[in-house]
Amino acid sequence: MKDVLTSEKLKKVAREAGADLVGIAPVSRFKNAPPETNPLNIYSKTKSIVVLAGRILEGSYKGIQENADWSTYWIYGYGTGIYGPLTNAMHITRQYIESFGYETIQSPGSHTILPHEAPPHRPPVVEGKLPSNIVLHMRLAAAAAGLGELGWSKVFLTPEFGPRQRFEIFLTDAELEPDPLYKDRICTRCMRCVDACPGHALSKTKKVSVQIEDRVFEWGDVDLGKCKLTHWGLNELASPFVKKDMPGFKMNIDEQTMMWYEAYNFGYALAKRSKYLDTMSTGFQEIGQGGRPGSVCGATGCIQACNGYLKKAKRTGKTKKEDDVQ
Repeated sequence: MKDVLTSEKLKKVAREAGADLVGIAPVSRFKNAPPETNPLNIYSKTKSIVVLAGRILEGSYKGIQENADWSTYWIYGYGTGIYGPLTNAMHITRQYIESFGYETIQSPGSHTILPHEAPPHRPPVVEGKLPSNIVLHMRLAAAAAGLGELGWSKVFLTPEFGPRQRFEIFLTDAELEPDPLYKDRICTRCMRCVDACPGHALSKTKKVSVQIEDRVFEWGDVDLGKCKLTHWGLNELASPFVKKDMPGFKMNIDEQTMMWYEAYNFGYALAKRSKYLDTMSTGFQEIGQGGRPGSVCGATGCIQACNGYLKKAKRTGKTKKEDDVQ
């Protein structure tokens, strides 16, 4: 009997290859997505979107918490420490699907919704087409794939790991059985993320809402310019390194009005002026990640404060089976 591709078999392959979580969404859940984030504008034959997640190990934050090695979060929470195994799992899963005669297309992901939060920075390949940097909103893709929900900070939450995961996404023309949307609530709107954010980037009152089928996903409005400046380590309330390397550099984060892409470019330019940020940037060049400043904010509010509260409240650490029963 000829072997048949199923969602269950695909997930088994992905997990055995190293993915911690796997979710599948039908392309119909993206019908109202902005054109710049619609999978059909990346691959017109898309029928299913597959989202793989890899957990961020809690020890990744210890270097920052102990004020010892601040690079551990950047390397093991962002870099090859997490994306190496996760990307490998995605590659093996794609190989498995294509062995059945289907196509798979890897899709880059972003935490911003182009062009509303970060403007396109590359021209169309062909005149009259969309800009060439079409990307899926990774957190909404994960929501559409039934893996969890967006928390108030806009960081994605799962019942297994709370805010501690990264994603890889690919598209396929295989029509796979989708996962149901996550119906429970993980985020309690405790606002610990807002209070602990050193960038003062999260609003307690303004919110953004997106509806997917019968579920409305909401999160607090994020000032992405302040978030990125803090993320790059340019906010002395979050990181001491720029202040040490350049004592005359002063940045009142509350006064900044940069948009995300402005802050992104500013961080790249300033990294060479800071010995510590340049060291991290050079290190990532050597391992093929491209020279760039690292995440030295440590995700103090949006991940660390959130993770601590959710663990204490026992709202995470569940298995899918346990979560379905409750």
